[in-house]
Amino acid sequence: MGKADRISGIFFLIFALITIIKSYRLGLGKIVEPGSGFLFFWMGIVLAILSMVIIFSTFDRKKAGEPDKPLLGDISFRKIILVLAAVFLYALLIETLGFILVTVMLFVFILGVVEKKGWLFTVLSSVIVTSAAYLLFKTWLQTQLPAGILGFLRF
Repeated sequence: MGKADRISGIFFLIFALITIIKSYRLGLGKIVEPGSGFLFFWMGIVLAILSMVIIFSTFDRKKAGEPDKPLLGDISFRKIILVLAAVFLYALLIETLGFILVTVMLFVFILGVVEKKGWLFTVLSSVIVTSAAYLLFKTWLQTQLPAGILGFLRF
């Protein structure tokens, strides 16, 4: 972590502080009856804490004498393009094929093809993450998710 991390940490800390101030002015409300600024206020708090962790960790690394890494050092542009293409296809296909099928396919692609993890890990992780997301959004939050071609199963 070097100068670039410190600069981005400071930027996000300033952004978090502005978010906290503005959302407080909107009104926080109560936990049982949140106001319009409630979510933004707490997200600003989390962002401020994470920004400070990044800022302070840059000073600790400097003391250890660790050299700065290049800003775009170990980035694989091939992986970035593959993931962006996969997310774009996800957005295009979710209505047609449905949330469950497309989400499993996305995770299998990212873990199996892009990250080259083992197939057992890839399939199990994809099914677990998709199931957890489905339970969170469909069951707990009661949102509507696209059923797609699996609509006949009536999940």
